[in-house]
Amino acid sequence: MHKPPRHTPLIPIAGLVILLIAGVAVVNLWLLVNLYESTARSSSALSAIQYGLLVTRYLEQQPFFSKSAIGKENAGQFGQVVDALQMVDPGLEYVSVNERGAVVYHKQARLAAKPEESAGAITNRAEPVSVGRKKLWVGTNMIPVITFTRTLRSADGRSRELQVAFSKNVFERDHAGAATAVTTMFHMSLLTLVVSFGLCLLVIIGLVRRELIWQKRQRLNEHLSFAGAMAGSIIHDFRNPMSAMRLDAQLLQNETAKGPAGRPERLMDLANRITQAIDRMDTLLGEFLVIYNPDSAIRERFDLNGCVQDCIELVKHRFAKAGIKVALELSPTPLCVQGYPVQFKRALSNVLNNAEHFSPVDSTVTVQSRKENDQAIVTVTDEGPGIPNADRGRIFEIFFSRRPGGTGIGLALAKTALENCGGTIDVETPASGKGSRFIIRIPMQT
Repeated sequence: MHKPPRHTPLIPIAGLVILLIAGVAVVNLWLLVNLYESTARSSSALSAIQYGLLVTRYLEQQPFFSKSAIGKENAGQFGQVVDALQMVDPGLEYVSVNERGAVVYHKQARLAAKPEESAGAITNRAEPVSVGRKKLWVGTNMIPVITFTRTLRSADGRSRELQVAFSKNVFERDHAGAATAVTTMFHMSLLTLVVSFGLCLLVIIGLVRRELIWQKRQRLNEHLSFAGAMAGSIIHDFRNPMSAMRLDAQLLQNETAKGPAGRPERLMDLANRITQAIDRMDTLLGEFLVIYNPDSAIRERFDLNGCVQDCIELVKHRFAKAGIKVALELSPTPLCVQGYPVQFKRALSNVLNNAEHFSPVDSTVTVQSRKENDQAIVTVTDEGPGIPNADRGRIFEIFFSRRPGGTGIGLALAKTALENCGGTIDVETPASGKGSRFIIRIPMQT
């Protein structure tokens, strides 16, 4: 038995694909935001250092450092400058001036409860300003600061050290606005991305549902077409034995009407012919039932020659009525194969029906069987118009037909039935260049 292929739902697959694309987009967006934040943080730190150097250089240019002796007036003027800077920039923690280890000036924004604790220093080689880090304790709170230290010499050669300290928040101050903007941009982009992919998902689900509905309708139409074709095939196959049975019944009536003059052997012959016609119709019904429910069929070993003879017996009267001769050339040895004899006979009958439709009057349809290597070969050759090269790759597709009134089902069913038997069917042009030759190949069983 052939199990039907497992159906793969399209909507979950489409949803997973969209979610995967959305996930990749979100990860890329996150990486871009992190890269931007890292670049912005580095740029902000560099700007803060340059700002600290600029303030330090500004203070060292004050007259406070050019005096040999620092008086209260000089310290007051310098303090006014420092106060102005602290008012402009609250991040300025303190300004300190040392001379020979002694503090000559110190201005701090907050009162320190504990002395400062050095945490190492980093020297800027490009500028004679030392940039370092310290911990400033205000009460029980520790404030990390960045220091800018510059050693100056007065006119009389005295060495004075200027140290300007900024809160570490100065480095993050410029970055905070950019970080907020980036975070807002990320959230807005993420929201836009989610909404866009959500709408795309809804659109795809709608399109998939529409496609499924269309496919359902298409399958229904195909089933209706198939049912119509099957009904036509049944009528077509039953018409010939019924016509023969009707003729035999009329002859039986005529022979019976003769009374004692009627010939008993003639009566018996007509009765046997009617019985054979009924048996043939019963066989046809069984074949159509198998086609309707193929899973109920059982693979068995059978002889192709016997099946070919049965098919020829069913169509010979119809061929004779159409003025078409049948030439049968069977293999002298049995051609035993493993498969479904009913399906094989239906396939061969469909090929013969196709040959009948395209064969002109007084032409011949040749049916041959032979053994070739390990294969049983059955060929059906007609003398019709032939098949164009462009159509040879499509004649076994379902619903493809160039014949007016054709359904395009017969050869498609024949191909499927032969594949179920492990065989194949092909078409070619005979050596004479006229008509078509269908070649059936099925592996033989030893």
